[in-house]
Parts: sequence; C-alpha cells; structure tokens
Amino acid sequence: MNKKSLFFTAILLGLISCCGDNQTLVTVALVDYCVCNEGYYGKLGQQCQQCPQGTTSISPYDLPNTSIGYCSKCLKNYFMSKKSYIPSPNSLQSESPATCNPCPSGSGNSSGSYSPGDQTQCDTCQPNYFMTAAVSQTQAAQCSPCPHNSGNQGVNAAGDQSQCNQCQDNSYMTAPAQHGQSAQCSPCPPNSYSSAPNSVGFCTCFDPFAISLSSTQNSCVCQSGYAGNVATAKGQNGCYKCGNNQFISGNKCVSCADGSTVNKDLTGCTCNDTSDGTIAWSSNTNICQCKPNYYGSPDKASQGSSGSCKPCPQGSTSQVGSKTADQCQKPPSDNQSQYSYSLIISNSLLISFIFIIFY
Repeated sequence: MNKKSLFFTAILLGLISCCGDNQTLVTVALVDYCVCNEGYYGKLGQQCQQCPQGTTSISPYDLPNTSIGYCSKCLKNYFMSKKSYIPSPNSLQSESPATCNPCPSGSGNSSGSYSPGDQTQCDTCQPNYFMTAAVSQTQAAQCSPCPHNSGNQGVNAAGDQSQCNQCQDNSYMTAPAQHGQSAQCSPCPPNSYSSAPNSVGFCTCFDPFAISLSSTQNSCVCQSGYAGNVATAKGQNGCYKCGNNQFISGNKCVSCADGSTVNKDLTGCTCNDTSDGTIAWSSNTNICQCKPNYYGSPDKASQGSSGSCKPCPQGSTSQVGSKTADQCQKPPSDNQSQYSYSLIISNSLLISFIFIIFY
C-alpha cells in the first residue's frame, strides 16, 4: 500500500472513530462501528433517534440498535402489552417497537419489563407513595400519595401511611412517622433547603451568614452585624459584614458621622461628646452638631470628650449647628426697633404724598 492510500485510510478510520451524539464506538472483527446508545436506534452511519415513549433499546455492545424494532424493553415504571417485532427479509409485516404503558396511580416496578404482560407487572409503589394493597393476579399494586409533604424512596409491600417516613425535597420534618401516621412535614421557607429530610429538624438558609432557622426563626435574614439581602441560591453569599465604624440602615452599611462611634449592636452611632449643648445622634440626620444657642465642633470630638459645644454669650442666640462665636447674634435693641418702625411709617407717608401729587 502506497503512502497516498495509507493517508486516505487514516482519514477514513478517523471519521469512523469520531462517533456522533448518542453513539458508541464498537469494534467487531477488527472493524469499528458507530452504534446507537441504549435508548436510541438508527442505521449505521446515520443519526440516532430516541426510542418511543416508555420504551428503550439495550447496550450497543449486546445488540446493534440499528432499527426501531430494537426498542424492545419497557422503561422502569412501565408495563409491556405487546413485544417488539423485527421482520425477516421476506416478511410483509412492518417493524414495530414494544408497546409500553405507564403503571397506574403511582404504582411501578424496579426495572421495567422484557416480555408482554399486563398491569400485574407493576408490583411496587413509586417514590412518595405508600401501598394499600399488594399486586394481585388481576391488578397492579394499589398506591396512594404520601400526605403532608411526606415521602419515601418507594415501597414493595402493603402497609399504611407510616411508610411515608421522610420528607420530600424542600420540606422539613416536624414530627416522625408513627403507626398509621406519616411523617409531618412543612415546606421550607423561601431561600432555604432541606438538609435532613429523614429526621426532625429545620431547613438551612442558602446564605451561610443568615440566622439559623428554628421554631422561633422561620425566615432567612442576615445575622446581626451583616447587611445585604440573603442569597437566593445555594453556594452564594448575599449577606456581608459592615466595615469599620459603620452601622446597618435597612439592608445597607452606612458610615457613622464624623465625631461619632458605632454602637455595639451596629444599629446606630453615638456622638463622642454627649455633654450639654450637643444634640444626640439620630439616624434621620447622622450628624453631630450643637443645639440652638450653642456653638462648637462636636464633629471633631474624640470619644469620651466633653465641652465641644459652648453656650452663646448672654443675650445672644444661634441656630442649630453653629460652629463659631460670631454666629451667636444679639436680638435688636428697643431703640433700634423703634427707629425701624418710625422709618417704615415715614416711607409710607412719603409714598402716599407722591401718589397724591402725580395722580
């Protein structure tokens, strides 16, 4: 074989070994074939099709799955009413898959079926159902849904509601199953998941910095000292710790005003100077300032200091937040008031006289 032939042979083998979706490379007599996977069928070298609902093909290492007739098995929780058919070369009958029907009313089986039968192939109960009557010669197992968000992994013998001895996903157990009674389960609060569905307990918040759920805590909120919104999915962090000298306002971290220090519970701040003349810190203003008729700079005070705000000189007043003594103003004297009143009267008379002359 020359080099050119070897080259094209290598390309051909490469194309053959590169199987498409839902295909497996199988070697038969030293030849590689791309055969449809379990649950699919199709001719060699063509795209694979999924078997009809309720049916499946088997491992491509056991059968080639080259046509729909190889969809010869029923899936789990289905029973077979008619087997598949692969005609001989001279047959006039059409090829067909197995006919599989879903098991009724929560009943099922552990592995599906390979041969025709009836509902009696459904001899177990599917997960989250309990069995009230076992399979008989004429009917499937009788199964009822578990109550109160309780559940199980499926049962294969007759019993009562106590077969529902765990909680379904996203539910937590408030009381265990007892004779004739299922486990009592409640839905998890928003933004949490069930961590122990087989025992009494509580759900777990997605956010690791949320307050742990309990009989008195039934919602996911950030722990004390953390702001933000709790995570809405597992593996995320929505709550975050506030920075130095910050308090929590709503779901945000806010820096304390100059001259104030955050409280231990992080719900607010306290002005460093709390002596007379300083207005108490308020979340509405978040500022340290002097009262009316005082002046000074409590916003520059260190923790534990006093006297940052001084009273205005006797007889003078100031507005809130005044910082210097020149902002303390004396009210006008009686003489000044009388002079101002006389001036207003004189100006009024003058305007009236001018009006009479010209009009």
